[in-house]
Amino acid sequence: MFQFRGPFVSIAVLLTFLFAPTFPIAASGLVRDALGLTTKPLESWPGVDTEYGALRTNDGTRLRTIVTRPHGLTGRLPAVLFVQWLSCDPIALPASGGDGWAAMLRRIVRETGALVWRTEKRGVGGSEGRCDILDYETELADHRAAFAALKQRSDVDPRRIVIFGGSMGANYAPLVAQDQEVAGVMVWGGGALTWAERMLAFERNALELRGTPSSELAREMTLRYRFFDRYLNDGQTPAQIAAQHPDLGAVWERIIGTSATRHYGRPFAFHQQAQRQNWAGAWSRIEAPALIMYGEMDWFEEPRGANLIGRILNARRPSSARVVGVPGLDHHFTHFATREAAFRDEGGHIDADAAISVMLPWLQQRLFPERAR
Repeated sequence: MFQFRGPFVSIAVLLTFLFAPTFPIAASGLVRDALGLTTKPLESWPGVDTEYGALRTNDGTRLRTIVTRPHGLTGRLPAVLFVQWLSCDPIALPASGGDGWAAMLRRIVRETGALVWRTEKRGVGGSEGRCDILDYETELADHRAAFAALKQRSDVDPRRIVIFGGSMGANYAPLVAQDQEVAGVMVWGGGALTWAERMLAFERNALELRGTPSSELAREMTLRYRFFDRYLNDGQTPAQIAAQHPDLGAVWERIIGTSATRHYGRPFAFHQQAQRQNWAGAWSRIEAPALIMYGEMDWFEEPRGANLIGRILNARRPSSARVVGVPGLDHHFTHFATREAAFRDEGGHIDADAAISVMLPWLQQRLFPERAR
């Protein structure tokens, strides 16, 4: 490891950055990173060495990487590749506080005993590009590039890598892992249903949990089914749908997280490409053990999506997949008494420990099999 002691990067370092596929920067205190951003504090954890670097993608875009590993260990280590959520939130962790995702990831970084790789999305946290125009297939290619770079590191044992997908990352994970030799795949808050099925389930959950009268549910869901069929399967934009079917155009205004040009902050192409993915087929091509987890109060996702992954894997290799629903937790590792409370975000408290108590032992078994023996 090495550290830059000052605000500027030397010409030699810049040349290394421009031509190397990944460029590590040891993180401690305040430094100016090689992507040319202003000086800012970087992650620093007791007993953990941190590298801030850059991954050059297939189209030449440079993405910020954050790699942590236990301090003082030498040789090739097992590794975890974290593949994150749909939103354009940064992957860098606050020293304390934050949401349930931050609480969970801090423990993964500090307690697994493995090297952990995270990649910021395009346009986020120092990465080049724009997240608001980032489509699904481009982001998938970025995650695959990160996995390839991780395997090539001299301090990583390429046979002991676990891919950990969270939220939308749970749908990317099987596509990154399929046909690859990995030690395991762990996912939280995702499933193997198609994107259209997931979206319709999300819409019904939201309608029911906000108290939509039962007499209106069937009509509203029929309109949304017709809308999503044109939007996701036929590839039409909401404006095109509204021009042809004004009754369906009004649906868009009632859907959570929409704007004139974005859906959940991402372009329409992202969602249309997600619908074309065969996640169930990707899971069927994975030979490694898997841990599939979801929260009991998660109204974003349906348990049947997670259970489908378990059925696919266990049909091919009995007992290779474990499906765990964590009581009381929502999508964001926050504990609620009811799904209605989780929907309203009322009365909850962060409880990442409930999920970590399952994740860490499973990771230890997959990353350090010699200890299990």
